[in-house]
Amino acid sequence: MKKWVGLGLSCLLLTGCWDERQLKDKNIIFGVGIDAPSKGEVTLTYTIPQSGNESQPAFTKQVVSATGRTVRESASKIDHKVGASTEVGKIRVVLLSKESVQQDIYSLLDAFYRNASSPLNAKIIITEGEAESFFRNELEGEPLYSNYYASMIKSAESLTQVPKTNIQLFASPLLDEGEDAMAPLIKFNKEEKVAEVTGTALFHNKHMVEELSVAETTVLLLMKDEKGKEALLTFPVEKEESITIQVEKMKRKMNVHVPKDGPVTVDLSYQLSYRVTDYPPDHLEDKKVVKKVNKKLSDQIEQSMDKTMDKIKEANSDVLGIGRKVNAKDPDRFKQLKWETAYPNVNVKIHVKAELIESGITF
Repeated sequence: MKKWVGLGLSCLLLTGCWDERQLKDKNIIFGVGIDAPSKGEVTLTYTIPQSGNESQPAFTKQVVSATGRTVRESASKIDHKVGASTEVGKIRVVLLSKESVQQDIYSLLDAFYRNASSPLNAKIIITEGEAESFFRNELEGEPLYSNYYASMIKSAESLTQVPKTNIQLFASPLLDEGEDAMAPLIKFNKEEKVAEVTGTALFHNKHMVEELSVAETTVLLLMKDEKGKEALLTFPVEKEESITIQVEKMKRKMNVHVPKDGPVTVDLSYQLSYRVTDYPPDHLEDKKVVKKVNKKLSDQIEQSMDKTMDKIKEANSDVLGIGRKVNAKDPDRFKQLKWETAYPNVNVKIHVKAELIESGITF
């Protein structure tokens, strides 16, 4: 009797695989493209890889597209084409055409948020032109397209050229009254058979409203205190000469003032230390020259931040999350302000102090 009781208790301790998914019976998807030129029409594109080995690297085996009324219906149609159900848990990139996100982008991502298998770390990328074409165009020397786009965006993130975002991170500002979302923007160069980062797409009310260049994005990310591993800035300092610097360290102070009457005021102050990577005039061993360059760069960075701030306010895209801070400080006043109309009138004061810490090796 004791033997049977012991056996029964042992069975209770065994782990089961009630939710296992046999990947050998599925088509694993690494890349997704979404094109929705009009409401009720969604073209979904999947890239299906062929696994590699030591002698043969992994490559894109198949690119399949289907059009339906929703993302899920389009996915079902793809399943019918490939002869087996698809597994989305390994998706690395989701490409959406710029034309598609002029409408409600959330409706195109809703299926991912509802699926427990969705890869929340997949990169969201906005494309110039149809997203489908980015998987069908030939890429020079790139066998696995999804890896190429994911690596390109990760590199741009580390260089402070595009914001760090993915399916999970994108949702919070997209659905927040006090903050707006943004995502990397890329285009395809058919002549060179490569894609290139062109900047950042800004959103408001779940649709794209403006875009920033790579240089403007770097300035914005510094304003947000979201510097990657490296951040390069280039400004004119002499009549025909420019300087390129690398921002090493930066401190930001952001004070939000919410008066009972009148517009919100924001004070942004930055202290950054930099090293010079390119400056032909040199003579940076001279304290007077260094002082002059520091002042010039402080003014140039401050002006760039002012211009970027004006641009995002004009687009009504609160990517700095000022509204969130106003809401946290005075929720009643935030509701009274009606942030949709109050944000463009926010008075933002920016002050920058740049200090040289390394002039670079000279001969």
